[in-house]
Amino acid sequence: MTALTVRCSIGLIVLIIMMMRSASAQLEPACVESSPERRGEIGCSLVENKPLPATLHEPLFWHIDRFDSGESARRPVGPASVAFAAHGTWWLMTIESGTDDHHGGQHVTHVALPALPLAPKYSMLVMSAYIPAGLTSRIHMHSGVEGFYVVDGQQCLETPTRIYEMPKGGSLVIPTGVTMRLVATGTKPRRALAVIVYDSSQPPTTRMETEPLPKLASCK
Repeated sequence: MTALTVRCSIGLIVLIIMMMRSASAQLEPACVESSPERRGEIGCSLVENKPLPATLHEPLFWHIDRFDSGESARRPVGPASVAFAAHGTWWLMTIESGTDDHHGGQHVTHVALPALPLAPKYSMLVMSAYIPAGLTSRIHMHSGVEGFYVVDGQQCLETPTRIYEMPKGGSLVIPTGVTMRLVATGTKPRRALAVIVYDSSQPPTTRMETEPLPKLASCK
């Protein structure tokens, strides 16, 4: 092997490593408890994971209301709702069969949930994210349905069959078991809320990190 060949080989290896690091740098932070998002910084937070009562019956809705204070948001909290602060205000998320009761707050949105997976018990996992434009989530799927609400900015969801673009104020619910990747699009950071209503006996999220990765429609 000549010196030129060695130098070319080393250069190729360095280029591959740089490309891998660049691709990795485009991934948004993993969602964790008490992430920097809770302090108003970049991050994705697992806000609360709450078992749901067995008395819930389909059809079900994901209902979001906004409140001026923590006291007023926490007051109506029940067995199927979570109150929390995010993005400069207070929110109440509820999984319920009706949508007429706004629990004393300002109605934001409600979305019908697809059929839940068959399971003896369910839980709701509430999340909040503040992510710079251009970053993507890891490819993953859920053991239940996932709902999204965009507080500010834009986001786009990639799935095997199509993309779903969500502007500020947009909402979306995806059925159980759909492979997906979320992309923060637009020119400003995305601020978003999400909920997963899932089989309590299963992990809510499964990441797909081994090759070959599933092919998804592209938001770019």
